[in-house]
Order: sequence, then structure tokens, then C-alpha cells
Amino acid sequence: MRYKGKYVALIEIDFDFIRSELMLSFDEIKKKLVGGELTDEIKDVIRGELIDDYGTITVTQQYADMYEATA
Repeated sequence: MRYKGKYVALIEIDFDFIRSELMLSFDEIKKKLVGGELTDEIKDVIRGELIDDYGTITVTQQYADMYEATA
């Protein structure tokens, strides 16, 4: 017998942090967070924790932005 299904969810992560000397540059952080690397990491976590032998996972980045704020 075969079981099939689908689970669809929106993951929303708001970033708000103060720059410190030990952090990567703004451009490096932006590349990691909104340049696709975070999407890959989310996919890897879900696959490793839940999906492994049961199916496939697709994570589609709908929107991502990061900017420097003055206040």
C-alpha cells in the first residue's frame, strides 16, 4: 500500500540585529540570508529530520530582502 500527501507552509523569518565587529560584512550576511543559502539550509534541516526515506522536499523562496537601517 502506498501513502501520499502534501504539506505546504509559509516560513517567515524577520531579521533584526545590531552589527558587531565579529560579524561578517553586510554583503556577506545578505548573501547568506537572502541569496539562497538559507533556503538550502531550511531544505536540508527538513530533509534530515523528517523526510529522508519518505519523499522529496521543495523549498521555494517567495521573497527575500535585507537592508541597513539607521535606527
